[in-house]
Amino acid sequence: MSLSSEESEGVKVLVVDDHTLFTEGTVSLLSFEPRILVVGIAKNGTECINLVSNTRTDVVLLDIKLPDVCGTDLIDKIKAVQPEVKIIMLTGHSPKGYVTKSISKGANGFLLKDCSVHEMIQGILRVYNGDVYFSQSLQLEDNNDTIHSSVKLGITPRELLTTRENEIMELVSKGLHNKEVASALGIKVRTANFHVSNILFKLEVSTRLEAVLQWQMGINKEILY
Repeated sequence: MSLSSEESEGVKVLVVDDHTLFTEGTVSLLSFEPRILVVGIAKNGTECINLVSNTRTDVVLLDIKLPDVCGTDLIDKIKAVQPEVKIIMLTGHSPKGYVTKSISKGANGFLLKDCSVHEMIQGILRVYNGDVYFSQSLQLEDNNDTIHSSVKLGITPRELLTTRENEIMELVSKGLHNKEVASALGIKVRTANFHVSNILFKLEVSTRLEAVLQWQMGINKEILY
């Protein structure tokens, strides 16, 4: 269901979820934010692709579990139609098993459905501006034991990251965006996006700034906060 004309201003958001109460509530809450415009609602994968094909979209809020397809399997199809669109995965539960797969396919962030409207707005705007975003309250279970064991052993962020991830953090700390990082390292933007998302995941932070602070100071999150 298309809601607005493509000529309207604001970050154009498509909500893809089969729960009417959630979608209607989301649209209602986002309508009070002048920087964001919801351009449509899709209840399944087929409706999503139809809307993406006919409506210019900046950010897609994509539920992981849809009636006809897994949200992660829909990412490639959305990107095939609109390569520049940003995708934030939505989940009402622990995303265990979905984070790495979604990021590798090109997702730009994760939001829990019970997040505040303020956090949802911030997530949408950050992703639209080229950042990645994870819900602050997201319980990241994938690799969680490894991360917490590293914290307990006093392993620093630099030691927790791979050589390539540290190279990327060196550039991110200098203010480079993902596209510039990709150019500097001779890799694809999608690959840079994946590495940055994985860094945030490993460091258990939601923004690049938090990651840079940890990385530069050489201390982990529990000590930083």
